[in-house]
Formats: sequence, C-alpha cells, structure tokens
Amino acid sequence: MTLNFDTDQPVVGLGRQRALIQAVLEASSADETRWLEWKSRLDVSKSEGAFAVSKAILGFANRMPDAAAQWAEGHAYLLVGVEEKVLHGVPTHDVEKVDSWLRRYIGGFDRYQFTYVPFDNGEGTRHVMLVDVFPPRWGDPIHTLRKNYDKYFPGAIFHRNAGKTEYAGPAEIEALTERARRVGQRLDVGVDPAGATVAVLKEFDAVRERLLHTRREELRRQLARPAARPHQFASLMGQWPDTRSPQEFLDEVEEYLRDVRVALKQAAAHMLREVGAPLRLKVVNPGETFLAQVEVVLSLPHTVEAHLVDDDQEVDWPQPPATFGAMKTMPIAGLISPMRPQIYRPATVRYPEIEYEDGRTIIRYPPVDLRPNETARLDPIALLSAREEREAIVCEWRATATNVSGRVQRTMSLPAQALEIDIQVPENAVID
Repeated sequence: MTLNFDTDQPVVGLGRQRALIQAVLEASSADETRWLEWKSRLDVSKSEGAFAVSKAILGFANRMPDAAAQWAEGHAYLLVGVEEKVLHGVPTHDVEKVDSWLRRYIGGFDRYQFTYVPFDNGEGTRHVMLVDVFPPRWGDPIHTLRKNYDKYFPGAIFHRNAGKTEYAGPAEIEALTERARRVGQRLDVGVDPAGATVAVLKEFDAVRERLLHTRREELRRQLARPAARPHQFASLMGQWPDTRSPQEFLDEVEEYLRDVRVALKQAAAHMLREVGAPLRLKVVNPGETFLAQVEVVLSLPHTVEAHLVDDDQEVDWPQPPATFGAMKTMPIAGLISPMRPQIYRPATVRYPEIEYEDGRTIIRYPPVDLRPNETARLDPIALLSAREEREAIVCEWRATATNVSGRVQRTMSLPAQALEIDIQVPENAVID
C-alpha cells in the first residue's frame, strides 16, 4: 500500500499536519520511509519516550542532503500517538521541558521543531506530537548520541534507512564523513543568455483581438439561421438534428476562442525560431567539482510571455464548433477518418515549466548534471512582449545543485527586438 500523501511540499499548516496524520491512519507498517516514522505510544517525560524520539531525530539528521531532498523538500517527520488504524494521542508538555528532556540525548542539535496537533477521528479530540527535522546540509557534522540509554552508549551514530532507524554502518559513516568534508564546497555556476532577445510584437495583441472579435461575431450569427429540418430518411443515413441550446453553443464558441488565443501564441513562438533570437541559456560549470542536478529558475517581468520552442511539435489549432442548427452526421464504421498519431515522447523526457505567479513569468528548467568545466545548453524558449520596450529587460536567475551547498542568484539583461510577423492561420481553424 502506498502512503496517500503529497510529498512535494513540506508539512506546513494545520491542514497539512492533519492530512499527514490521516494518511498514517490509512497506511500500513510498510509505509514508513526515509522521511516519515510514527510511534503508537510514548511519553517524552519518561526516559524511554525521550530516547525514542531523540533516536529518530538523530537518524533523520544523519541523512544525505541529495537523498533527503527527494521528499518534502528535505524535511523528515516523526509522529507520536498514532499508528495504522488507531489514534492513541499523547500527553502534552511545555516546550522548554520537552527540549531539555531531548537535549540529554541529542546535545546541541537544534535543527528540529515540534508541535502538538489536535485531531478528531470521531472518537474525541486527541493530540499527536509532530516532530519536524529540518533538511540536512552539506557541511553538517555527524550527529551522535550524547547520553547512554539501555544498551546504547554515547557516541552511537544512528542512520535512517527505508522504514527503520538503526546503527550506521561503515558505508553510512563514510558518506556522513564526506558530507561533513564538503563544508567548503559551494555552488559555482554561470548562466549565459547566448545572444537572446525579447521579441516586441507591438501589433500582435491588437491583431489577435480583432481576429477573435470577428470570429466571435461570425459564429454568433449562426444563431439567427433557421435550424435544418431532417428528412424522413435522415436517421438511416446517420444524420441527427442539433440538440444544443443557444447557450451551450455560445459556451463552445468561447472555449474555441480561448484555444485559438493559445494557438496564436504558439504560432508566434514557432515563427520566432526563424526571424527572432529565442532564449537558449548556457549553464557553465567553471570549476573542478562535479555538479549534480543543477536547476536553473528564470524570473521575468509579467509583461514578457514565454513559450517553449519545440521543433517536433506542431501548432495545436482548434476545430471550430459544429454549425449551430445543422444536421449532425454520425460516423459510420469504415468511414471514420483516422486520427493523427501523437508524437512519441519518451516518458523520461522533461521540459521547462512556465508559470505566471506573483506578477512574474517564471521558467523552471529541468535539472542537468555538469562535469568539471562543462557547458550545458537548455531548451530554447521564445520570449514575447506586446509592449514597446525601449530599454533592455532585466530578469533574475538562480541556480542550485543537490551535491553542494549554496545558491547562485544573479540578474541578466535581455535586449528588446522589434519584429513584425505574419501568422498564417489554417482555414479550418477560422472558417467552417
């Protein structure tokens, strides 16, 4: 059984905390992972409870940063007072007291926090202790047990494996030693726009809106036409009357026009491959350290639109709605027109993600590995602006890697280039 919980983001806020508790209630014991552990009954005021929580914290703290980053942005969580199908709850204690009880075993390690989450599964509200252990970092020391408990002695090194916290073996200790050694290694990359420009299409928006307005009026006029009257043999010929209401037809029209708007942007981006200078970022590793999973995120002003330039993908021109009131012909076996096969794309191929958030245009590129002194070229992106840009457009980029610490953040300037393009719209996209 797979844990029913979204691990793309950290567990922040009461809603996400309760969702994680609910996921544990619906889970099986096999669902405990490298980032999640739960205990049924513990009281941290007792030595047994304080040690068990401390052991879990130390195990999570001794993970490798690149492995931890796969879940919840590197965070790890311990839940106390819940298990599969049973909500036990725990006694609540003052924060300062709990910290002092745990400090006996974890020493000065403070990259964690905990809270008590109220939860009611229909049998009354109980509190679950949720411990959040922060993401490990390159340069972190090995975290060891500071006080003996039962058969465990000071200096013991715990490591979190898949579903279990146990003694670290030689391989884990070597990896943690390497983690500590990398304290001086920080990310060093350069990003070059490689002569890219922002295409300024001053008349594009106006032309597009005139086209959409004209097409809207053409389609709306169909409502004034008399509906086609079926003849007596229509059903035998696979023909049926139009059953759409005027409002349903108008809804189809607006959906079609939205798709045309998107297709026009795609067409403009395709033309810029030939007449413009799309953005083809070059990411450079100038050092002697291998950089794993270098991720570049580019942020542009909201006035700049970004579109992936894909040589293998055609413009997705939509089909207009069927003529309102006309007889509809149902396809007959043997006469069905073959569907155009979809372009094959390997499942492992990733493309840049383009989003619009907080008044900015954000481009997130798929991570790339960079050998020492290597340069990687990222996917080409067409940048468009309908506003007259008289000066260079300033954007920001940042880069991170999974095997070294730090983040590089810089600005770059992209010159504006006024262009005129003539988009040829297929007839079947605008004319019945």
